[in-house]
Amino acid sequence: MLQIIFILSEPSFIMLFSAMLCGKLMQNLSKKRILIGAMILFAVSAILGGTVANVYYVLAMRILVGISMGFVNAAAMALIAEVYVDEDKRGTIMGIFNATMAGTGAVISLIAGVFAVRSWNEVFKVYWIAVPVIVMMFIFLPMTPPEGSQTEEDRAKAQGKNPYLSRQFMLMVSCFAYNLIYAVIYYQVSVLVAEQGYGNESVAALLSTVGTVGSCILCILFGTLYSKLKRATIIFGYVGLCLSYLLLYLASGPVMAGIACTLCGASYGYGFSYFFLRCTVVVPKERVSSSISMTTAIGGLGMFLSTYACTVLQKLLGTTGILKLLPAAIAASGIGAVLSIICTIMDKKNPSDLSMQEEQNN
Repeated sequence: MLQIIFILSEPSFIMLFSAMLCGKLMQNLSKKRILIGAMILFAVSAILGGTVANVYYVLAMRILVGISMGFVNAAAMALIAEVYVDEDKRGTIMGIFNATMAGTGAVISLIAGVFAVRSWNEVFKVYWIAVPVIVMMFIFLPMTPPEGSQTEEDRAKAQGKNPYLSRQFMLMVSCFAYNLIYAVIYYQVSVLVAEQGYGNESVAALLSTVGTVGSCILCILFGTLYSKLKRATIIFGYVGLCLSYLLLYLASGPVMAGIACTLCGASYGYGFSYFFLRCTVVVPKERVSSSISMTTAIGGLGMFLSTYACTVLQKLLGTTGILKLLPAAIAASGIGAVLSIICTIMDKKNPSDLSMQEEQNN
């Protein structure tokens, strides 16, 4: 059982290290080269992941998948932040990027569910979609220069703006909690389907698919919503998670569960876009890439620990299912919403806003 849990959550754990390493590599390599190299690694390890029916082989391939995911997430967001300077425009593009990823994920989940009925290793065929993505990366991604090592002047400027650290810390804590809460259903929707008697693997795949469809839709709208809500944006993400888990707890059939999963996926895509945009805003521009790497890592840590948190709660509650865990998820997301309201009220202008004002004044 522990091996299965680790296979599911392993990429999120490995992302911790590869995302932080990516922040260092971006100092010396173009983000386009990093993205293409990482996607090639992802394609090879994901496609070959089901060729050998051995748990340790699968674990090894999942390690490579996790490494590639950390590089892709961090480098893609850093490239968007570099190309799009305006905060609102950056939010729109990040939302569209995440919507595209979610839409692709919806298609993959649906096809994977069909393959899973045939055989466990048939699922890995869906990852051939990475091949045309790599081709498009070669053609369309801009080649930006490496960031280079910070000069003494850059380091002095960053050190002079240390007040951003408290905001960055709170953002990281919120990102960790958000991913921890969401991953309860992300990793274990199939367990809930079996526990409630909703159907077979195809039903579980369908619930995952409607979640990614919801994520896709709200990511498309993210830029517009963020331009109006700014710091308060994340409040509605936590509210959405809270409502989705409440609906899931009360669901009497697969239709209501599908509605709940759609809302849950939409809330996650919305929150995911927020954290990656906000982490580029609350720090000085000299720290944007490292902030993105940290956000990728801390989000991965939250998702990785979620499966183990669920296991601990299951033992405490004397259950092997998920339904009894949902009240804890409802309470945690509700607390997150309340704390986000308090932080929004207390929040002041962030350092990047101040630095832009200073540049304009100069």
